[in-house]
Amino acid sequence: MKSKKNIFAIISLILGLVCIGCLLWMIIYFIGLNRAEQKQQEMLSMIAEDTEALREDEGKDTSEAEAGTEQETDSEDISYSDSEATDSEASDLEQADDLTEYGVTDRVIDFDKLHEEENPDIYAWIQVPGTVIDYPVLQHPEEMDYYLEHNLDGSKGYPGCIYTQRMNAKDFSDPNTVLYGHNMKNGTMFAGLHQYRDSEFFEENPYIYIYTEDGRILVYKIFAAYEYSDLSLLMNFYMGSEEGRQQYFDSIWENEGLANNFDTEVELTAESRIITLSTCIANKPSNRYLVQGILQAEGEANASIQTD
Repeated sequence: MKSKKNIFAIISLILGLVCIGCLLWMIIYFIGLNRAEQKQQEMLSMIAEDTEALREDEGKDTSEAEAGTEQETDSEDISYSDSEATDSEASDLEQADDLTEYGVTDRVIDFDKLHEEENPDIYAWIQVPGTVIDYPVLQHPEEMDYYLEHNLDGSKGYPGCIYTQRMNAKDFSDPNTVLYGHNMKNGTMFAGLHQYRDSEFFEENPYIYIYTEDGRILVYKIFAAYEYSDLSLLMNFYMGSEEGRQQYFDSIWENEGLANNFDTEVELTAESRIITLSTCIANKPSNRYLVQGILQAEGEANASIQTD
């Protein structure tokens, strides 16, 4: 009888320790999530402040330019070269209007500050309008999937970071640049990709913006959103030849089905440059949800966008 009590006490102790361990894990987990979300909000606030400062400076420059124009007009001494400059400025304004065609607005992302204050592995920024996806993009110089399990500050755990593997160039010049991010239950990171399961959302939110550290904005038009296997696109499809690229691009359309969304008006050629956003699917560990876009426009940040 006494031995049974001892066994029961030992089992109770083990269960109690397990419960305490689980509780501690949950506390650490949520502290990590809150810290990551707070850091993200701080970075977004920094971008908003820098952008607002730029707009104020541009407003001052515009006022000064208008004042100078009025003085020149009063002098009645306008040369032909001045007229050409005015025409050029008007042309620049028309090109800048192209930004609104894709919904892109002026935005300052100070990568030097991000490298110094946050993480030197940050090399781009991704924004998907209509979702909460608005994050830095990282690539570790040595470990392929380091940021799958490491946060912006280097701590291990969730939510990790949006990242690319070393097989992809950082200038987005590859035929297919693949970005990875967790499907977080709280809706952060790449969980928003699952919104593209809805056909109406797919049609109304067609763009992905990439801001690069060399001052460019890349605009991708989303043409596909579908479930796929966890097969590595970069390791299992040869993209080093026109034939190989075209074969892969043609294979994308083979995933068309009732549960997936495609814009079949988009034409993929061997010269196309696409971006693939990849995340997990709840209760389907061997599958991934992919959202893909084709590069449609490119330009300098805070300047005009030129369409291809």
